[in-house]
Amino acid sequence: MLAWSRGSADEPAYSAWLDSPVGNWSVVWTDMGLREIHVDKSRKRSREEDDFGEILPIWLEKAWEVFWEGEKPQVTYVSCRPLPDFTRRVYEIVAEIPSGEICTYGEIARCAGNPKAARAVGSIMRNNPWALFIPCHRVLGGDGSLCGYGGPDGVALKKRLLKYEARRNKDK
Repeated sequence: MLAWSRGSADEPAYSAWLDSPVGNWSVVWTDMGLREIHVDKSRKRSREEDDFGEILPIWLEKAWEVFWEGEKPQVTYVSCRPLPDFTRRVYEIVAEIPSGEICTYGEIARCAGNPKAARAVGSIMRNNPWALFIPCHRVLGGDGSLCGYGGPDGVALKKRLLKYEARRNKDK
């Protein structure tokens, strides 16, 4: 079960750029937990040249490390708007997909209690503010296609993430 917190747009938020084996990511957090993670599509960055970043809290630094080691990060997810029950169930199911494994939108819909809601699951994944930690890259179309992921270069990124996880799991 994921830990959730209801945030406010008025509360102070902090951000930083993080490096990964598949590119750079922007993370935003509050004192209550993780607000969002997004791929940085603008340019290559490194932590040393972090031009808008804060020092990461220990909980986020640890979560970032364990994710890339193939483990499930333990964080509190902050949402500034209420999450409908179906959306929350989808996020919780997707968060349980082990690193290097995949599931389809239809399978997620069935597990969340609405077998006809594969498109709704796709919409929820498209709007997932916690990409990586709630690993929407591990969710595929019913025919095994990669479908979309985070914009125009998203399918290529989804493929790189899945290849990284498969290679890391093979090397374990």
